[in-house]
Amino acid sequence: MSWWSEKRYRMIQNNLRDIDAIMDIDRYVEYLKDFGANVCMVGCGGITSFYPTKLPFQKPSPYLQEDFFGRLITKCHENEIRVIARFDFSKTHIQFLEEYPEWYSRSIEGKPILYNDTAATCVNGDYQQECSLQILEEVITNYPVDGVFFNMFGYQTWDYNNHYVGICQCESCQREFQSFSGLVLPVKEDEEDAVFLKYKEFKKYTTNLLLEKIYQKVKSLNPEIAVCTYSHKGVDLVRNEANSAVDRPLPFWTMASENNVQLVQDTFNDRYSSNCAINAVDIFYRFMGVSPYLNALRLYGAMATGGNLDWCIIGDFDTYPDTRNFALVKKIFHYHRTYEKYFNKLSSCAQYLLINPLGESKEAQREYYGIYKMLKENHIQFDVIDARETEILNNKLKDYAAVILPGISYLEPSTVEVLKENERILIGSGLTLKDQKEDLKALFAVQLDRKHEQVRGSYFLTEPRSVFPDFYDKEWVYLDKDYYYMQPDAANINYLPLITAGMYGPPERCFGYAVTEHYSVSVNPGHAIYFPWKIGCLYYEQGYEEFKHIFMDVLTANVQESKLIHIDAPPCVEVLFHRCTENEYLIQILNYSGFNGSTFYKPLPVSDIFIEFRGIQPVKLQRLTEHGKRKIKAQKKIRLSVNDLYAAVLVTSVCNHQENMDIT
Repeated sequence: MSWWSEKRYRMIQNNLRDIDAIMDIDRYVEYLKDFGANVCMVGCGGITSFYPTKLPFQKPSPYLQEDFFGRLITKCHENEIRVIARFDFSKTHIQFLEEYPEWYSRSIEGKPILYNDTAATCVNGDYQQECSLQILEEVITNYPVDGVFFNMFGYQTWDYNNHYVGICQCESCQREFQSFSGLVLPVKEDEEDAVFLKYKEFKKYTTNLLLEKIYQKVKSLNPEIAVCTYSHKGVDLVRNEANSAVDRPLPFWTMASENNVQLVQDTFNDRYSSNCAINAVDIFYRFMGVSPYLNALRLYGAMATGGNLDWCIIGDFDTYPDTRNFALVKKIFHYHRTYEKYFNKLSSCAQYLLINPLGESKEAQREYYGIYKMLKENHIQFDVIDARETEILNNKLKDYAAVILPGISYLEPSTVEVLKENERILIGSGLTLKDQKEDLKALFAVQLDRKHEQVRGSYFLTEPRSVFPDFYDKEWVYLDKDYYYMQPDAANINYLPLITAGMYGPPERCFGYAVTEHYSVSVNPGHAIYFPWKIGCLYYEQGYEEFKHIFMDVLTANVQESKLIHIDAPPCVEVLFHRCTENEYLIQILNYSGFNGSTFYKPLPVSDIFIEFRGIQPVKLQRLTEHGKRKIKAQKKIRLSVNDLYAAVLVTSVCNHQENMDIT
C-alpha cells in the first residue's frame, strides 16, 4: 500500500517565488510542524529551478545560493514531513525562445505568448514532450521526493491577465492535428463547428497521452512517488481547488470542497482527492486571504467527505502579509491529526447517486449544483460520480436505490442498457437526454414535444396536494428558463399542470391565465421521474425554496429508501454520515449559518439537530472535540448542537449479529 493510499494527509503548499530560494529552511519546517502538516508542496523545477540543475533548458532562481531544494527535503524528512515537488512545464524563461522556437505556443495571430519574462510552451512541442522527462529524471534521481505535481497542465487559451490568446497555432499543433484528424487546425472555438469538436477530442487525447507518458516515466524511476495534477487520468492524486475570484458571477458556490472530494472519492477506487483550499481571494490578489470562516469551511468540507487536507499560500510564512487564517488552519489540522484514524477510511452509507455532467454545458453544471444543494439542505446522503467514467459508472449503478441525472445530455449505450436492466428509481431533470429520444422513452417513459415559447409569465399548479404537502397555502409556482411539453406513457402518473401566461402590462390587464392538460413532472411508478425543465438551475441561480420543495416532495412520494439514520435539521447545516470502521460511524456537522450570500461571518449556534437511528443500534456515542472525546447518552433519538463551524459524533453500534439487541 502506497503512502498516499494508506491514510489521509495534511498538506501545505507554499507557491515559491524566485526570492524564496533564500528563505530560512529551519524556520519553514518549524512552521509546518506548528501547523500540524505532515506533507508540504514546494517549487522544484520548470519555470524556475530551486536546485542547481545541470540541464541547459532550466533557469535556476537568480537568488539560489546553495541546493535549496535538497536542503529542504532533507530537513523535512528528518521531521517526518513528506515533500511533493512542484513543477510548471507550461512556460520557460524567455531566454530559450530564440534558440528553440518550436517549443512554444503561438496565439491566433501566430505570435509567441509572453508574460513578464516567460514564454508559454505547447503540449506538442519538444519541451513538454521530452525536456520535461529529463527534468523529472534529474530531480527523482538526485532527491528522495515523495510526490510530483504539475501546474497548468494541458492547453491554455488565456494568459494571466485573462487575455484570450486562442487556439495554439504552432507548427507542432498544426502537424499533429492534421495527422490525428486529417483536418486543418481551427482558429475559432465554435461548439457548432465539427472541426472544433474534433479539435476538442485531439486536446483530450494528446493531454492524456502526455500525462500517461510522464506517469510511466515517474513510476519507472520510483513507483512510490505520487503523481498529482488537475486530471483524473495518469495520476494517483487528483488535484482540484476550492477557490474564489472577484469577477466570478454569483451565486457563490459554498460547497466546492465537498463536491470536489466526492467526485474523486466516490468515483475511483485507486485515486485520491487532494482538494486545495486556496487562501487567496483571487489569483490577482494572492496576498490577501478569504474570510477565515470560508477558509475553514473549505478545509472541514474536504475532511468531512474523506479527502486530504490541502491548503495553499504564496511564498514563505514569514513574508506572507495576512496571517488571519493561520489559527483556524492549525486548529483543523491538529483536530485531523487527533482523530485521523476515523477520517482515513470513511465509507459511504448513501442510497442516492448523483451523476455529475462534467464536460457538458455550464447550464448543465448549474442544474447539477442546484440538485446537489437541494439534497444537502434536506440532509439526503448521496454519492457523486463523473458521468465521463462510463465503465466505473456502469459497475456502480446497481448499488443505489435512486440515480439522479441532472442535465445529462448524453449517456453511452452501455450505460443505458445497465439502467434498463437494474431496478432503481431514475430521476431526470434539466432536460436529461433531450436529444436521445429513444433512450429517453425507454428509461423515463416520456417523449419530449415542442419547446414552450412563452415561458415568462407561466406557472405550475401545485397539484395533487397529496404529493405536495409543502404547498398547502401556495397554489402557483412560477416557471422560468427552458420548458418542453412532454407526452408521457399512459401508465405514468403526472403532476404540476402547466399554467400558460396571461396578459402582461398594467395591473388592469393582468388576467387570462389558463390551466392546461400539460404536466411538469411525469412519474413512471417504481421506475422513473422526469422534469422537462431546469428545476436545479432555477434553484441554484434564483434561490426560491419552492423549487426545492417540489423536487423533494416528488422524491418523498416516489422513492423508498431504508435509512440507517433519519436527520431532521435546519438547511443551514450540512450533516454527513459515514461508516469509519466495521461497527463505528461518524456523524459530522458543518455550520453554514454565517453565510449571507456573498459574505462569510462567524456562524450562529444551531441546536435543533435531531438524529434518529433506524438501521443501527448505537451502544456508545461520543463527541469528538479538540480537547478529547466526550460521552453522550446512547439512545434511539438524539438532539445535537453545533456552536462553531464543525462538530462530530462517533457512533459505536452493536456487532452485526447483535443488531436486534435493545439499546442499553
